[in-house]
Amino acid sequence: MMAEAQADDGEVFVYTGGDQVVPDDVRRVRIAKSVKIIPANAFDRREHLIDVEFHDGIERIEEWAFNCCYSLRSVKLLGVKIIGTAAFCNCSGLTDIKF
Repeated sequence: MMAEAQADDGEVFVYTGGDQVVPDDVRRVRIAKSVKIIPANAFDRREHLIDVEFHDGIERIEEWAFNCCYSLRSVKLLGVKIIGTAAFCNCSGLTDIKF
């Protein structure tokens, strides 16, 4: 069974990992401190996603994790050691990446 979390503060969805269902219309996401790995396809085709707040403890972003997140503009991936193949594929709005 998949777990679904509610948006925090009415606007920010808190991603806690695992088999959590991410709403199709999500716009802002904060990755919980407990998450070390963002699994493959976790945010696939979340076309309205514009902002993801990563924390320094994320070790790996797996394949296709953010595929087709067209509205995503920038990401700060401080501390990430491994980024899987095509993790940000088709993110045509992504113009600013910081490591």
